[in-house]
Amino acid sequence: MPLKVLIVDDDNGIRKLLGRFLEREGFATLEAENGLEGVETAKREQPDLIIMDVMMPQMDGLTAARLIKFYKPLSEVPIIFLTAKDAEKEIELAEATRAEAYVTKPFDVRQVIEVVKSLFEKV
Repeated sequence: MPLKVLIVDDDNGIRKLLGRFLEREGFATLEAENGLEGVETAKREQPDLIIMDVMMPQMDGLTAARLIKFYKPLSEVPIIFLTAKDAEKEIELAEATRAEAYVTKPFDVRQVIEVVKSLFEKV
């Protein structure tokens, strides 16, 4: 059974692009358009890893990540943050949520795939 990756981003193009590349690498993908939907999808689908944008409508990625990490069945699921923010404060906040990686936009899809693979190697 392929490992499931949940992609949470309000940009449909980014979700589709990452999904396509991850599926080529043998991963199953799920999508959510905002943090609230991401939390609900994560609880329902129990993904093996989450890639999440920080700035989104309805619920930002940092809040969503905290809710996911506090939910016992998902507390160990790795989270990779994708964001246009490169500010030190944003990185500190991401680290405070126990995120495993932080990638800034614009990003190279191959870089994200390598981070995903490296995190699964640690599991």
